[in-house]
Amino acid sequence: MSDKSLCSHKNENISASISFLRFPLTVMIVMYHCYCVQTPHNQPLYAAFIYPFGLILGETGVPAFFFVSGFLFFYSQRSFSQKLRTRVYTLLVPYLFWNSLILLVYVGLMLLGKPMEIADKNIADFHFIDFIRAFIDRGKWDNGNGQPLLCPYWYVRNLMVLSIVAPLLQMVIRGAKGIVTLSVILAWWMILPYNGMVAQSLLFFCMGAFFSVNRINPSKLFGTLQRIILVSVWTVLACLDWLSHFCISMEGGLFIHRLVLTLNIFILWRVAGRASARVYTPLILEKSSFWIYTIHYPFTLIIREIHPALFDYEQIIFYSISVAIIVMLSIATYRIGQITMPRLLSVITGNR
Repeated sequence: MSDKSLCSHKNENISASISFLRFPLTVMIVMYHCYCVQTPHNQPLYAAFIYPFGLILGETGVPAFFFVSGFLFFYSQRSFSQKLRTRVYTLLVPYLFWNSLILLVYVGLMLLGKPMEIADKNIADFHFIDFIRAFIDRGKWDNGNGQPLLCPYWYVRNLMVLSIVAPLLQMVIRGAKGIVTLSVILAWWMILPYNGMVAQSLLFFCMGAFFSVNRINPSKLFGTLQRIILVSVWTVLACLDWLSHFCISMEGGLFIHRLVLTLNIFILWRVAGRASARVYTPLILEKSSFWIYTIHYPFTLIIREIHPALFDYEQIIFYSISVAIIVMLSIATYRIGQITMPRLLSVITGNR
């Protein structure tokens, strides 16, 4: 096999791994949000049982997407201006459309005499800058944790900013200095006592970019022995993460949790590299991932409003059903959109 063929084969493997990951990572985000809106304080058994799915696994979704986005941005051989033009269609257009749609709903309610609040401020009292900030952080920056009108789109907002400053990032992630850069950002994220969305975004985008810029395939990073060590360390840390929340008082619980999230990405990439060649995934699951990511959150809020009073074991069943229903409803509505308005659907989902 020629060098060119080997390179092509390598590219196909990486592309297949990323394509395979998109739907599972989106489902993880649904799992996370369902956990956040359905966790009663008086049902410790439910919280303890669902925690590995809702947080240890579910909270991995967004960091993993940042990792994939950073990897893909620099893996492409197109010029920087071409990459930015592409992201106007894949990120900016959907971002403006969906947040504008939500804002129009708020304005419509105001005109009907039923004004609602956005970030604790009545929309009837909004000034021009308030409407602008509704698209950025709803008027509450909150140490970088502020979210736009469509809350999950903080990822899209941060990704757009990272794409713009990508040339600067490339200078500090190449070679050995990239390891130093990642170590510093990782330490910054680890010590933050709050969500740390800015640090998280920068860390995992740069981490993915590091592998791409230095042409390292993450799935080939570890040999057999290293993989055994990786899984063993992950198992110990994941158990400590769970124990620190539900069984024992332990300093550094958040630190351990974030280490687990970081290791999750490498394990998931490795699994995807092997599974993508063995498991058939319907194309609609990959293509609908951005749509599911976009519309799932309102469904979770509806479920919160109709959420009945349940016992622990019933709550576990309700959580599982909720995740399944939200994902299936999202796929069904995406399929309806494909049939009834394919061109508009393509535009508002970033031409995916």
